[in-house]
Amino acid sequence: MKISLTTISCFLVCLQISATALAQKVTLKNKSITLKEAFREVNKQSGYHYLWSAKRVNSNTRIAIDIKNMELDQAIRQIIHGLQLSYKIQGKLITIREREKTSTVANLAQIDDNGQQETITVRGRVVDSLGRPLIGVTIRVISANKRVIKESKSDSHGEINIESVPKQSFLEISLLGYRRLNLAATENIGTIRMDVLAESLEELVVVGYMTKRASEVTGAVQSVKGEELRNSVSTPNVLSMLKGKTTGLYITESTGESGAKGQVIARGQSSMTTPTNNYLGPLIVVDGVITNYQSLQDAVNPADIEDISVLKDAASTAIYGSRAAQGVIVVTTKRGQAGKSTVEARVQAGVIQPVRDIRFMNTTELIDFMDTQMKRYWEQTPSIRTTFPNVADFIRERRVYTDEDRTRNFNWEDKIYSNGNFTNTELGVRHGTDKTKFYMGVGWFKENGALYDNGFDRKNIRFNIDHAISSKLLARINVSSIIDRITRRNGVPELYMIQPFMYPYDNAGNLLDSLPVRQSSNYGPAYTTWTQNFLAETGYDNTRLTKVQNHLASISLRYNILPFLSVQTSNSLNFVGTNVNSYLDPRSFSGKYGGYPYLFSSASTVLPNGTLEIDDTKFVDYLTSNTLNFNKTVGGNHVISALVGQEWGKRTTEIMDIDMYNLLPNERNMGGAQNFGSAINVAYGFPYRPTGNYQERATFSVFGQADYSYAGRYMASFSVRTDATTNFGRDKRYGTFYSFSGGWNISKENFFKNIKAIDNLRLRASYGTSGRDLGDGYLNTTFYSETGRYEQVDNIGAVITQLANPMISWETLHNSNVGLDIAVLNNRINLSADIYHKRSDGLLQQVSLPSAQGALTQYQNVGQIVNRGIEVSLSTHNVKSAHFNWHTSFNFSYNKNKLTRLYQDSLLDSYSRSYYRKIGEDINVIKAIQFAGINPENGNMQHYNFDEKGNQIIVEGIGQVSNLANWKRVGQATPRFFGGFTNSFQYKNYSLNVEWWFQVGNYTQMSLVNNFQAPTAPRLGRNNVVFADNQHVWQGPGDMQANYPDVFSTDPNAWTALTYRSSKMWGNASHARLRNVRFTYSLPNGVLKALKLARADVFVSGDNLYVIKHKDFVGVDPEGAVLGGVNTSYGGAGTGFANPRRFLLGMQLTF
Repeated sequence: MKISLTTISCFLVCLQISATALAQKVTLKNKSITLKEAFREVNKQSGYHYLWSAKRVNSNTRIAIDIKNMELDQAIRQIIHGLQLSYKIQGKLITIREREKTSTVANLAQIDDNGQQETITVRGRVVDSLGRPLIGVTIRVISANKRVIKESKSDSHGEINIESVPKQSFLEISLLGYRRLNLAATENIGTIRMDVLAESLEELVVVGYMTKRASEVTGAVQSVKGEELRNSVSTPNVLSMLKGKTTGLYITESTGESGAKGQVIARGQSSMTTPTNNYLGPLIVVDGVITNYQSLQDAVNPADIEDISVLKDAASTAIYGSRAAQGVIVVTTKRGQAGKSTVEARVQAGVIQPVRDIRFMNTTELIDFMDTQMKRYWEQTPSIRTTFPNVADFIRERRVYTDEDRTRNFNWEDKIYSNGNFTNTELGVRHGTDKTKFYMGVGWFKENGALYDNGFDRKNIRFNIDHAISSKLLARINVSSIIDRITRRNGVPELYMIQPFMYPYDNAGNLLDSLPVRQSSNYGPAYTTWTQNFLAETGYDNTRLTKVQNHLASISLRYNILPFLSVQTSNSLNFVGTNVNSYLDPRSFSGKYGGYPYLFSSASTVLPNGTLEIDDTKFVDYLTSNTLNFNKTVGGNHVISALVGQEWGKRTTEIMDIDMYNLLPNERNMGGAQNFGSAINVAYGFPYRPTGNYQERATFSVFGQADYSYAGRYMASFSVRTDATTNFGRDKRYGTFYSFSGGWNISKENFFKNIKAIDNLRLRASYGTSGRDLGDGYLNTTFYSETGRYEQVDNIGAVITQLANPMISWETLHNSNVGLDIAVLNNRINLSADIYHKRSDGLLQQVSLPSAQGALTQYQNVGQIVNRGIEVSLSTHNVKSAHFNWHTSFNFSYNKNKLTRLYQDSLLDSYSRSYYRKIGEDINVIKAIQFAGINPENGNMQHYNFDEKGNQIIVEGIGQVSNLANWKRVGQATPRFFGGFTNSFQYKNYSLNVEWWFQVGNYTQMSLVNNFQAPTAPRLGRNNVVFADNQHVWQGPGDMQANYPDVFSTDPNAWTALTYRSSKMWGNASHARLRNVRFTYSLPNGVLKALKLARADVFVSGDNLYVIKHKDFVGVDPEGAVLGGVNTSYGGAGTGFANPRRFLLGMQLTF
């Protein structure tokens, strides 16, 4: 048969066209698009057109697809997979048709029954959105008739290798919490990226005694993953890690000392404090166990955290009753998993750099400053000018420094504050079988702080075990121990106590055991006192050592009576022991004088010769909780959950305080002491008795909760709890608290299905009550103290120190909340907003009593506070691609606090005792006499006052402190609003995380200004701070630019002007802080396989890198003041130790 050349050429051309079509490459990166949009992309990338019948093919069908450089033929198979469509390529045209049922049946028969069908080996890799391998992903091989042929899982590197897979089958790829994928089976499926399901992310949210999906939560709840916390600041303090991650939590860290714990208030201060209950923070719950911890640092180690839920409204907190008026923080720790063991190791090492935004004077600056003060004194004191007609003679005769001192300049600041270091080592193991699963975590954090001889050492261990005793009985055991050791060097003076010309060495270069301090009283003849040279005392163990032990053990049993009915009992024991051991060695200078050398003359025959103070406190808490749980789905759409429960708890408290002196060298225990008492007792002859305290209290509760959900669209919840405590009188022990709430998932309504841009839209509303008891103060009991004199003679008597109030009862919080959650653009943008109103009734306040009752005051339930606020949380996935991703999270919290009921309509400020908080004002309002500028003629401060007629006048000094009209609002100690702002960038194996915190509108006491810059009597025995650039000190008559007074004045009015009474001393503490920048590199898969690792990350991090603060603020750190304490000064901005910078290098390995 003859074939012409033309025929062969035409055949080859057609073959080439077909091969070219198959060779076309298509990429559709991780997209959720319509069928029409998918084929438009195919047309753009390949030039092939498409055709289908609009009656038979729904072009708006949405598909999820992620392919890269896939051949055209295979790409089309992936696009139409699961849609009952077929295709045909003719020339440059792709025709899409509805698949014929008859041919489908024939194909199924062929695939299912032909044992000789062609098979392939499927290979690929599964990763998350950040490119990290996903372990244990399930891959099912499914035939065309939807029968599962075989099943496999991804290995520790996320890799897939499945042999003997029928060529015409499909793959179903799934993992709990991730979007399920369906792909056609090919030999190389490449790298498959799996997206997290928003619904699954929140399946583990713990609310009260139940675990709920986020779509079922009707209250104001936020959850933060443990991994997110650990990728933040480098600290063992979970509270610091949580800062800026959630709305509503105002967290302050007013000191940078090692081991500092910080403070937290949820949605504004809702109570007043008593001498025995200063805690204003949330209840802390760990793995379902209600604890009495007042710090997250004590409760859990960061490496053990799976996630944290913050419960803020009544719907989520009322089930905790009297414990939850200030919110709840629920910690869920890691648990074991069945299958292959997973070992995680994390090692970090870093340096700590002190932040010194203030500087103390060097020798030249200090001598010039003292000379200026002496000159001002000479100018303003006629008697001195008479004695010393020449100011130079006066300075030379009465100065406290010598000519030799001018040549000395020792930098004590560098000795007290220097770079510190820290290391952190953590190891976690997860393992288990279908019956028994366990998690073990151990860690060791050690820090040598940037403050001299300030250290923190933490060792921790945790065991979590889950064991299925039978198919119906499950046991869970949790045991954790955290042991902290905090050291602070005794005898390290504040910097202002050491002058730069005080040299620590003698002429031979040996350290002096003490330093001479030359002083003068009102510029009289100079005299010398002595202080310790702390550099010479480093050989002695003169430290304040604080040991804290936190042990928590719990066991729970859950028995499934029926598939929908179970009973559970949980029992826990919590021990917290704090031992403070403060020691001064008798061989040291400070030990010889007990830290008070000025109390003892050199001729004294009785000296402390070493002192030891021991404070020991032990808390033991036992709690048993028993619940009956019901959960059933009726008719497919009705889900009913309910529980009833009972709890009983007991707390014992033991406190001992003892002082000793006259010690044996190097013996910091009671056996090394020869006398009881302190240096004060020795100096003044006061009698001394060791003190101790033992207390017991018990609580009893019954509670219930019922939840209902219909088709995931409508939710309702109700809870009620009755608590009893021995803290109250017999008639006031019981309190009942309740809540009800509802939710509407609008996006699940049928009428909403065609709105494709909005993925989730949900409304929430709640109302309820919770309570607060009065702590351990026994305010329902009258206490007496012994007195040795009565009617001016030596008789034994007693006076009332606390008058009982048997009618004292619960403080009750009424809490309402309305919330909105919305997600758009395939969950690329998520917004959550809440508006709340909290009213606290029956707050404890000290009220005055008639003197005939034998006591001046008594606590009564009379106060009321209202908090209103708005919270907004926004997260966005700004850029989403195969290699680059950019996420942003932002949260904002606004709170308005108002006193609405008070005894006699006012509350005396307990610190200044000079002004009253009134109804309508913030409980943390700050008032002062308003600064009116500097008198340009004499450099004195001026303030606004009101005269008898109510007219405003300007006076020299502070004016009439007793006139309440003169005290005006300066601001408040809590910010008007605060929040966090975080950006996360991922490019291939690299990631960068940048975290900011901001707060606006709060004020703090600038004690530095009062202590060092007030024109008071000369402070000749100490150093002084250098004035800041924004402080313009008065220079002389006519100075109109001055905003700070003269450095010295003989006018007593000037001495008292620059104190807390003046608005000049209160600084605007608004600031923005760059809290953390972290850069991480994840080793590529090839390296991981070679090293036999599942994951390996190397990271560098920096904390507290930059602070933007108010231009008029003067102090070491604008971080918020400590709130709510008894006699609080709202300090925090003096010369103390600011939050330091931290830089670290770390590695995390997963085996």
